[in-house]
Amino acid sequence: MKVKIIGAGSIGNHMAQASRRMGWDVAVVDNDPRSLERMRNDIYPARYGAWDPAIQLFETGKEPKGGFDVVVIGTPPDSHMKLALASLLEDRPRLLHIEKPLCTPDLAGVSEFISARQRFGETIVTVGYDHGIAESVEAVAALAREGMFGKILTMDVEFREHWRGIFSAHPWLAGPWDSYLGYWRRGGGAGGEHSHALHLWLFFARALGWGSVTTAKSLFDMQEERGGEYDRLAAFLLKAERGGAGRVVQDVITYPVRKWARLQGECGFIEWHCNGAPEGDLVRYQTEGKELVERVFVKKRPDDFFRETAHYQKMLAGEMPPHDSPLSFERGLEVMQILNRAHYASFSR
Repeated sequence: MKVKIIGAGSIGNHMAQASRRMGWDVAVVDNDPRSLERMRNDIYPARYGAWDPAIQLFETGKEPKGGFDVVVIGTPPDSHMKLALASLLEDRPRLLHIEKPLCTPDLAGVSEFISARQRFGETIVTVGYDHGIAESVEAVAALAREGMFGKILTMDVEFREHWRGIFSAHPWLAGPWDSYLGYWRRGGGAGGEHSHALHLWLFFARALGWGSVTTAKSLFDMQEERGGEYDRLAAFLLKAERGGAGRVVQDVITYPVRKWARLQGECGFIEWHCNGAPEGDLVRYQTEGKELVERVFVKKRPDDFFRETAHYQKMLAGEMPPHDSPLSFERGLEVMQILNRAHYASFSR
């Protein structure tokens, strides 16, 4: 397996290490030689213990074209569609991973990409909402489907994390204004950066048979900082076509971190806590008249991306239909369509 990763930032490092754990050949491409140097000398050794000399590094324009099984787009969201389109046409990979969020809230370039994809339908296209395939999340969905809690009546998902957590993992950035993160139109802010929450709500809704979102009311708390403009809070009230309803809250101001979901049934509840235990994710559930049950799913952050690459291996081996994957292009687009309508007032507010 040969993998090309475009972007030597945080996601590029994560995906490179996960791919090497799979035993795949890895090439990383970036248009800034300083980013490649930082990956080799700082980010990768600090996160994973030592640099892996098997990883090849290339400046943009000097990288090989074609012959890759997987291409990963790990650059800022406002470059995703342009790079994804070029990769589809030039590299023709078996699988094209676009990091979340899929694109900018105005959906620029999406229609052109979809048209090209229809001509090259053999390429599997995914969006990197890695929490959607976490073992703990799959356990929550399985519990909800069992019916032991009765009908699930409502669902809440929150991804609330102060900027400090993000920038401690990206020390080369001075603050949100120093990258796309501080500009909602570029795909940053709470709405884009923490859109894992919207994705998980849609994932659980699909697992419960609720169908697509038909109504959404949104609220954004906008902040201007050093020339940037971003939503520090993005909140949504959602209702699905088969009656299921609930809430999503995303922010960049909460500390300590709270990444959480709760599915409330007629006779009990299930909760998911990302990193809710020292060892990993925590799932809690209780039915009326019975004791609370807690299960810990052991993992570290690099394991999320290793699980993602293992998921891709199954897809490429034909063990999983691409449209059944929580990481499918369609699921990532559905998230951006909600953000598009929320920002541009097509939904009721």
